[in-house]
Amino acid sequence: MNLQVITHSGQDKLIEVVEYDPVILNDQINNNEINTILIGNEIFSRIDIKYVGPAQITETL
Repeated sequence: MNLQVITHSGQDKLIEVVEYDPVILNDQINNNEINTILIGNEIFSRIDIKYVGPAQITETL
């Protein structure tokens, strides 16, 4: 599965992950005791994350 991650600092990344649990990720983003969050092979500052969700990939032929 591919996730789109948009940050407050302007990054817009497409990250491949094995599994995605939005409830767990939401808990991590809202936990003030956590400083960084691992999404796929990328590390993000918890407070910099603006959006995380399934990527909409459109294929052109």
